[in-house]
Amino acid sequence: MLEGFRRVLCAAIFLAVSIVVCDAEEVKDFRDGHVYRTIKSGSLNWFSQDLNFRKTANFSDDEGRSFYRNERWELSCPEGTRLPDALDWDKLIHDRFMGPRKVQNMKSFVSGSSMGYYKFEEDNVVNKRDYAAYYAAVGGVGTQVMMLDTKRGVAKLVRIEDADAVQVRCIYDRDLLAEKGVSKKDMMLTDNRDKKKYKVEVRAGKIWMKQNLAFSLTSEKQCYIEDKAFCEKFGRYYTYDEALKACPAGWHLPDDGEWRDYQKERATLDWDNLGRGGCQDWDGYCDAESTGHYWSSTSILKNSARSWEFRRLVRDINRTDESVHKGLYVRCVADMEE
Repeated sequence: MLEGFRRVLCAAIFLAVSIVVCDAEEVKDFRDGHVYRTIKSGSLNWFSQDLNFRKTANFSDDEGRSFYRNERWELSCPEGTRLPDALDWDKLIHDRFMGPRKVQNMKSFVSGSSMGYYKFEEDNVVNKRDYAAYYAAVGGVGTQVMMLDTKRGVAKLVRIEDADAVQVRCIYDRDLLAEKGVSKKDMMLTDNRDKKKYKVEVRAGKIWMKQNLAFSLTSEKQCYIEDKAFCEKFGRYYTYDEALKACPAGWHLPDDGEWRDYQKERATLDWDNLGRGGCQDWDGYCDAESTGHYWSSTSILKNSARSWEFRRLVRDINRTDESVHKGLYVRCVADMEE
């Protein structure tokens, strides 16, 4: 964390000296105390409310909403956030404003915004109303803005005069690891249910646990040779039904396709870690020193599910269909973007 911050409202992720983010849902602008809700879109968090920093605004309407000329756009967003460019807007549009609900979604996004923009004509300020909200979009030639037509659900870049003033939405990069409970500093996941910690890695575009899950350990029967010391070393055995519900919030049991992607670059696998612990095979146990067996969420045959066996000594992988009653390990995975 950066120095000079304090926790407010909730457990926070700190981005810069001007804002504090609470659970990636609210941003407090310390310049004036305003709190803004946010929405997720791809790798970005968007303010879901219009910026209202009066110090840099060129004009405020009768309802207290702020409008900005392009000369002040770059000065307006809190430090740690920025103005969206045309590409950022395009990604938001494809994420939020496509399909049969595009009109409803656009109306929800611009809720509370003023329709139109303001022109400065001699001594008069004139509002150009036409069922659309206009927002700053940096990076183009001249003064380009994003027009969101809430009547038709149409979004497009248009040009206005330099002296015209529009509203501003700020954005900032999501901390995708922190959202999943992972510390970027040491790449450790903290499971908030029991505060156990697990090493993780980014692999095949997703976040994978590098250690076997040991959540809800209540009996030595869930461990290799019924010894809890082995659960600390290898993790807990789960039946298939248990495995489906075992991962922390925001994580899931990998399906067959995710396991395929995970093991494509076999030379980079941590074989000494993956290929240990065996499995619970009814009243017996698999070889704990040279194999590790893992559930996938994929089930093809009745009363069985796909599993992946990693053989440490021969550096080989075997995919099988196992009885849902067997005890196998769980490695949880999380999508980088949701």
